[in-house]
Amino acid sequence: MDPQVISSLIMGGSTIAATILGSAAALLIGRKIGRRQNLEEDLNQAVRDIRFLLAVEEAHCERNKARDNESFKNRTRSAVREAVGADFSGRFTPGNWKEAH
Repeated sequence: MDPQVISSLIMGGSTIAATILGSAAALLIGRKIGRRQNLEEDLNQAVRDIRFLLAVEEAHCERNKARDNESFKNRTRSAVREAVGADFSGRFTPGNWKEAH
């Protein structure tokens, strides 16, 4: 084969390989960014849910306090802690979340 043809084939193959590698890298990076955005939205929704549930807890405690002169908040949290085997970290409460982000 003619050296010019071989050179052209090598250059063409290199261009195709570079295009394939660039496309693959863009695909992987795009997927990673998309997954990160999905995780961030899930986290933000979880924080909104926590905000809502804390407001429900507060309203419930206020009703208990009006009725029984005690909110039972700590007793209820202790009972749930024992029943579920999980604890409330407070890490993602709306106030802590705003400070961190």
